[in-house]
Amino acid sequence: MKVRLVGLMALCCALALIASFSGANSSHSQTKKTSTATGLSQAEQDLLTEINQARANPGTYASYLANLQPFFNGKQYQPTGRPALTTQEGWAPVDEAIKFLRATKPLPPLISSTGLSLSAQSHVKDQSGSGSTGHKGTDNSLIEQRVKPFGNWQGAIGENLTYGNDSARERVLTWLIDDGFASRGHRRRLLSGDYKVAGLSCGPHPEFGTMCCLTLAGGFTDLQPAKSTTNTKANSSTQTNKSKTTSGKSVKSRAH
Repeated sequence: MKVRLVGLMALCCALALIASFSGANSSHSQTKKTSTATGLSQAEQDLLTEINQARANPGTYASYLANLQPFFNGKQYQPTGRPALTTQEGWAPVDEAIKFLRATKPLPPLISSTGLSLSAQSHVKDQSGSGSTGHKGTDNSLIEQRVKPFGNWQGAIGENLTYGNDSARERVLTWLIDDGFASRGHRRRLLSGDYKVAGLSCGPHPEFGTMCCLTLAGGFTDLQPAKSTTNTKANSSTQTNKSKTTSGKSVKSRAH
């Protein structure tokens, strides 16, 4: 069942419904493009910052989740004055996440990777056009195939997806709760020391408004851009004092 709860609906990967929290401060910036030092949009940078705060302060995020308990009744979650939302597992995964967070030692921040962000961007563009969801692209590619045009990864590699118009903190809490996913893979990836670099892309989705794709790896080496033969010819022309000029056309980047 798909439920849209204005300002509170969070969809994780295969559309498992999770209620967001109330009472904790959070940023509600979405996908408006604003340049940052990392090359991410403001919404993407907010999400990376929120992820790194959860890694650095797992006990704080356990407290955020603990505040949700009064609003659960079986599988129903209903904050005061808001419609009820049916979860798949009720309070159990929230309680499990709290215990997991309290047992987790602080982790170093994930470092932004250009190549991983370009890979994430390609998946967001694909699903923005197709309206599909999940880890598989319309060409049946998975994260391991999508990163290859942009570089080489070291160690572990993984991907988290989220759908809906949610704040950065709501997205992170959704991944931490991981309702409906027996492996709790989203939670484990966020809080794993095996991952040291990350890429992010958020963009429009025709059914859910917005989606974000997080790509993670133990390390990542970007492919070096090929040297422009046009520029080489231009330099040669200048050195021989010829009056020919190079074409004004540029090669489009593979990034989407």
